[in-house]
Amino acid sequence: MDLALLEDFIELAKEKSFSRAAEARNLTQPAFSRRIKTLEDVIGTQLVQRTSRSVSLTPAGTAFQPRADAIVRLFAEARSEALEIAGLAETGLNLAATHALSYTFVPKWLMQAIGPSGIGTLNMISDTQGPCVRAMLRGEANFLVCHRDRSAAFGLSERQFRHHVIGHDRLVPLCMPDTKRRPRWHLGHAKGPVPFIAYGNPSGIRNILEHHWSLHGRPALSVSMSSVLAAANLELAKEGHGVAFLPLSLAETAVAQGELVRAANPDQDIPVEIVIYRPRSKLSKHSESFWEKVQNFAP
Repeated sequence: MDLALLEDFIELAKEKSFSRAAEARNLTQPAFSRRIKTLEDVIGTQLVQRTSRSVSLTPAGTAFQPRADAIVRLFAEARSEALEIAGLAETGLNLAATHALSYTFVPKWLMQAIGPSGIGTLNMISDTQGPCVRAMLRGEANFLVCHRDRSAAFGLSERQFRHHVIGHDRLVPLCMPDTKRRPRWHLGHAKGPVPFIAYGNPSGIRNILEHHWSLHGRPALSVSMSSVLAAANLELAKEGHGVAFLPLSLAETAVAQGELVRAANPDQDIPVEIVIYRPRSKLSKHSESFWEKVQNFAP
């Protein structure tokens, strides 16, 4: 069986949309649908329930999904191990990082915690959380650095992956100041909904915000603009388009320079962890040495 069929199914299971999954796999939707049907024929049962408005996994598809994840990941690891034994493996790291952390945190952390000699050749994937998670599931990356709310669900199974906390951050509501250096909007003083610069669906920060607000109550916000990138939302906030909840690790320079100010009291901040994920299965000698250094570094 073509391993790519499993990757197609994994993408569809994540996106719950034939059009979005086909786009992510660089296929036309009819071609993608035929490939899913081919996989179902090979397995011998229906894996996906199709309706005019939605896509969901059948009970068989739900049971098959973690096995498909594991098979794709296992093949990538087996290939890496074979190359290492043959002496053909590169001494480098395949690391994925979400955009917000790849700009500032990751480069500094790598130098402080690991140093150039412990990194070797660095192949870093910088993207939104969804594609980074998929890179891990497909074995295209062996490590993932991202923000995490410890109480929220995450896209990597604890049975297949483990994580380690490497830092702490805060999502802080920020906006452009007025002429008196005060916030243009304040979540605690506004008489109506405050213009909000939101995050798009692929964003991990969006998931953290929605989970936090589901537990603690949502501020009075009215979406004015939206982007999947924290860096883009930072620029939109600096231009005065509304309030953005931004990682302090990304926005601290703009705050220090007075380009952004707090739009709420500190109790509205959302504390988050910065974590690194890896598969539980054995990695290359170089990657295992990297992981040992990660665990020995105190954030």
